[in-house]
Amino acid sequence: MGDPAPDSDDRCARSRHARGRRRAEEALTPETDPQKLLTEACLHGLMAKLCDDVDALDSYLPPRIAQMARKVADALEVPQPAPA
Repeated sequence: MGDPAPDSDDRCARSRHARGRRRAEEALTPETDPQKLLTEACLHGLMAKLCDDVDALDSYLPPRIAQMARKVADALEVPQPAPA
């Protein structure tokens, strides 16, 4: 995936390289890569919690990521003990 593109003279090799690179990038989307899914859910959940807008997660995220982000936001709500 990190290989440089072939020489500009070989049109077929460049095409295969570009196609393979796109396929590799598409294969590692949050929907297929558990680490990316968790990372994206954590970031969105944290941002939603900080902005106090957890309900908006469903409006701009795919359902699976929104569901996980909501769980992250809920987990961040830790009850604080009352001052004595």
